[in-house]
This record gives sequence, C-alpha cells and structure tokens, in this order.
Amino acid sequence: MTYQRLNEISDNLISSVSDYAYVRTELFSALEPPNKNITLLKGARGIGKSTLLQQFLLKKRDAGYKVSYISADSTLLNITLAEFAHEYIKRGGEYLAIDEIHKYAGWQAEVKTILDAFPHIKLMASGASSLNLDYASADLSRRHVMLHAKGLSFREYINKNYALNLKVISLNDIFASAEEIVLQITKIFQKDKLDLLALFKLYCREGYFLTRDNYATATLYYDSLLNSINSVIESDLSVVHKEIDSVSRNNIKQLLRHIAVKCPFTPNISELSRNLSIANDNSLKKYLYYLSEGEVLTNLYSANKSHKDFQKPHKIFLNNTNFAYAYSLEPAIGTIRETFVANCLYDSGELTAPTFGDFCLNDQYTFEIGGKSKNKKQLKSIKNSFVFADDILSVENDNIPLWLLGFLW
Repeated sequence: MTYQRLNEISDNLISSVSDYAYVRTELFSALEPPNKNITLLKGARGIGKSTLLQQFLLKKRDAGYKVSYISADSTLLNITLAEFAHEYIKRGGEYLAIDEIHKYAGWQAEVKTILDAFPHIKLMASGASSLNLDYASADLSRRHVMLHAKGLSFREYINKNYALNLKVISLNDIFASAEEIVLQITKIFQKDKLDLLALFKLYCREGYFLTRDNYATATLYYDSLLNSINSVIESDLSVVHKEIDSVSRNNIKQLLRHIAVKCPFTPNISELSRNLSIANDNSLKKYLYYLSEGEVLTNLYSANKSHKDFQKPHKIFLNNTNFAYAYSLEPAIGTIRETFVANCLYDSGELTAPTFGDFCLNDQYTFEIGGKSKNKKQLKSIKNSFVFADDILSVENDNIPLWLLGFLW
C-alpha cells in the first residue's frame, strides 16, 4: 500500500475520535515524548490505548503539527517501521504514534533506529500489558518513558458519565484527611443528585473498561471481556513470550477456567498440578505469572517471599471486578470488595498478603476490608492499620469508605 493511502487511513482514524468527548486527562498529559525518546503506553485490552493516542494526535494536528498514526500489526503496512518513519520525516512529519507495537517482530531495534536516525521526531507507541523491554536486543533503557494505563477508576467513570471534574487523591491524603475529603466529595454528588453508593456498585459491575459503551447490554459486554481474555492468552502473551506454544496456551486456559470462579483463591500448587495434569509445578507458577502480567489475574505473594524466578502466590484475584461478573453472574460481595482493593492498590507499591488483615502495602500499611459493620478488632495491635468499609458515605468509627480508593487514579 502506498504511503499516501496509509496517510489517508491515519487521518480518518484520528478524525474519528473528534466526537468522543471524554479524555483520560492524566494519561493524556503524560503522552508527550521527551526529546530523542519514545513514550510507551502499555495496558490491558479495552482500556482505550488506541483512542488515547488518536485523541493526542488530533489535538496536535489541530495545533498545526503534522501527525501520523499506524498500527504495527496491520497487513497494510508492507514496509518496515523505520522505512515508514523515513518517508514520513521526508514529508515533514513531526508526531508518529505506533499502535500494537508488541506484535511487530524486532520492534525495539526498529525504534532505536528511528530515534537515532531522526532525533527530532516525537515518537509514541502502545502495547500489551505484558510488553517488556529486552535490554539485550536493543538498548532503550534510557530512551523511553513507560506509562502503564489501567482501566477506568471509579473517579474517571463518574467524570466520564456525569461530566464532573473530580480530582485524583493520593493514598497519603486519604490516610491524613479521609473525613474532610469524603465530605467534599459527597457534597458534589448530592449537589448533582447522584447516588454515590449505587453508582459505585454499577462501576464494579460494568464500569472498568471503556469498551462498555460499545455494547447494548451487560451480557454482551461480559461476553466481550471473556473473548478479550482469550485473545490475551492466544495472542498477546504468545507474542511477548515466544516459549508459550499451543500446549502452554491450552494449559493456561485450563488453569484459568479452574480458578476464575474461585477467586480470591489460595492455591495449592501440587494439588492444582495434579488436578490439571500439569506435571511441572514450576510451569504452573509460570502460567500464573503470565496471567498476572497480562492483567487477567492479580497475584499476591507473602511478604517473606524468596527471590526465585517464579513464586507460589499466596492469594490470587481476578484483575478487576468486571471480570468477576463476567465469570459469575452474582459473585460474592466479599470477592468484589477485595478484588476492587487489590486492583486499586497493586500499582501503589509492593502489595502482599499479610498474616493478619487482608492486604499489606510496602510492609508498612495493613488493610482490612469489609461491610459497614466491620471493625478494627483484628488490627488493634498493628501500627498503621486501616479498615475500608463498603456501603458507607462517611468515615464511621474510623472506617474509611471503600469507594474512596477509586480516586487513586
């Protein structure tokens, strides 16, 4: 396909997001590539990486810059990325976004070639959650900025659907000023006549992925999530980890089917291996690691874990609450609460499974999760311990509303 035709497709795709009002502001502002570097945006399927790149390019195009968007897995791209970039630069190109870059063989060497040959280009790319840099094949260690995009937070979900402008709140601010912060937020919801607790439950059911807007019913949406998980196993993980063959993929699918409806799940690796006829315990632990890397599962380890390559998780969660509803029509409320917290806190530091309490962060903060009647009895002797409780609109008996963790991003 000619460069001109690729450029027309790019313009059409970029223009297609002009009517999409919602922008993930914090991610959007972080996309600008530093000089002589690439911004790598990685995250799960369905969280809006392609849309975000196109929105960014649209804004730059409207400001007078020359921009281009290509998908690295497109059959229409019959030249190398470096060759495309060369042609693009000759024609005055300034911003180039490459989608699905993990599906392009040898992408790291190609990116390094582009950055070396064309130091003034502004280069961005998106890839799967499992996207990693192989420093042995091409040294991009000082030539990139890595952004990890999760699904929508509860805050983003509300901003998107109800045109509010709620701000990110840090965990330290929650610890220090939860009562004041909660009062300010609930006043905003009251002013707009929004039922905060009902919307939080709806978010947990079907608000994590931007793709929800593409489906008329929740059932169709859940079917799409299961298909997306299958694609992660069949495509994304196999592209990033070449050792995953057809036998491994089938084993990973079998393992996931076995544990998905049981999450949160404390695995007995030997028993799992026997039940699934996977002879090698280390292979099973590796599969669990791959599923966590692909943002299908969240694996929590004990704080005293050793430093071997693949550890036995102490507790396994599905990555987000929407997955829980996709696998089970009515998952237990305790499952939803803990899955929500694991998803919210996993990127805040080292999240582990403690002896007492439900979660420990950075070996410093301990959390207990429960309903409105939950108390701190189990944690009374533990320093820096907190209870996050569901179904409350204010700080009650030192319990912090669970939904407030949905403001961390």
